[in-house]
Amino acid sequence: MIFRKIIVVAATAVIPLATMTAIPANAAPSLNWQPCGTIGAQCATLSVPLDWAHPNGVTINLALSKLPAADPSQRAGELLFNPGGPGGGGAETVEYGGNQFPAQLRDRFDLIGFDPRGVGRSTPTISCTQPPFDLSVTQFPATQAQFDRLVAHNRALGEDCLRQTGPLLGHLDTISVAHDLDAIRVALGESKITFLGLSYGTLIGNIYAHLYPQRVRAMVLDGPLNHTIGSARMVADENSAAEVTLQHFFQAIPGTQATFGRMLGRLSDADAEVVLQGVYEYLNLTSYWPQLATALQQAADGDTSMLVDAADNGPNSPDDPTHVAGNQAFLAIGCQDFPSQVHTFGQLRAQMTQAARTAPDMAGHEESWLLQAGCIGWPVPAQDPWQPVPVHGTPPILIVAGRYDPATPYPWGVGLARQISGSILLTRSTDGHTGFYNDPCSVQQEADYLVDPRKRPSGC
Repeated sequence: MIFRKIIVVAATAVIPLATMTAIPANAAPSLNWQPCGTIGAQCATLSVPLDWAHPNGVTINLALSKLPAADPSQRAGELLFNPGGPGGGGAETVEYGGNQFPAQLRDRFDLIGFDPRGVGRSTPTISCTQPPFDLSVTQFPATQAQFDRLVAHNRALGEDCLRQTGPLLGHLDTISVAHDLDAIRVALGESKITFLGLSYGTLIGNIYAHLYPQRVRAMVLDGPLNHTIGSARMVADENSAAEVTLQHFFQAIPGTQATFGRMLGRLSDADAEVVLQGVYEYLNLTSYWPQLATALQQAADGDTSMLVDAADNGPNSPDDPTHVAGNQAFLAIGCQDFPSQVHTFGQLRAQMTQAARTAPDMAGHEESWLLQAGCIGWPVPAQDPWQPVPVHGTPPILIVAGRYDPATPYPWGVGLARQISGSILLTRSTDGHTGFYNDPCSVQQEADYLVDPRKRPSGC
């Protein structure tokens, strides 16, 4: 197999978690908050080092937002929030959607959203001229030639992103983001953080707690990732979990399984890659299941637009320019933290066969496959490869895991709980990705705990 020349970013050796530069526990606040948005939020920017191994070098800017506590008389501090990703920004979520948080949190906390480095309004931003996903390049290659084309596409994309983005592309790892989070804590003037992380945000919280255990007041990790499992198990677990959720959807809305079958019968392999990704996106929010039923019916009648739009709003956006930046960030960050461990066509083909056998309907068309296939040949070395992230010395951290979460399967939550000493595992039995977006009971338990970390969840 002939690959393009690998471009090596300066200072891209993998840095062990424990050796990164730490920030002093106390420093003066340094944020200039200005009004923004439509619901009374404030916005600011914070400069942090591009490379935390060289804290006095080049800096980058993080975008922050704050929605002050609705009831100042009950204010308990500041709650930092990350909605997930990789590539998701929290600044806009708080700026425009902060009122969607439960009143218990809105009343007592200043909500703090932040766009991780390279994401959203943080600058510089991840930039590429090529689309991250190309419908003419299958992520499910049936031949060696197709596999070679996939690898060449990934390498060319990474080289293009490196030219356009510059050195930032080699410093998008979540270890760096965790250090950024502590810089935000310092700028806020807080001695400890209260943190709510969803999905990818759980990895940010996990690494932060590993690096700064004494600086955690309370932390909720909802929809947890497990950074030890490797790319093959990541794909296998998520594929099986998504299949179970799809079957639950079929049971919840009669007739949809037959409609799903009729839809697949109309699709080419290339179209199926996008359409099934759209199905997966809908499965993550149970409140959207009625729309998924409508989308399937339309697709069975020949109109796949709803499902293609859903895929465009997710990581796999082959041709919609309004979502290209988010999809570039998904891949550029994801390849830093979840690098593909596939090196040959035979290895990928074996996983395709397993995916089709264990989940005949979804057959691997989920988020994790986009990283497994999309990171093969990525030219920027992973700064935060698969490795354990043990946590000791924090107050009890609340981990919320769903038995039927299609994006972060339940075993990941169990595995993460074993790595965090003294953690509390709250198990929910509802469908959908994260309890925060799908399960009122989980939301209530999370809010109770964040207000008073001594309170233990009563179960859901």
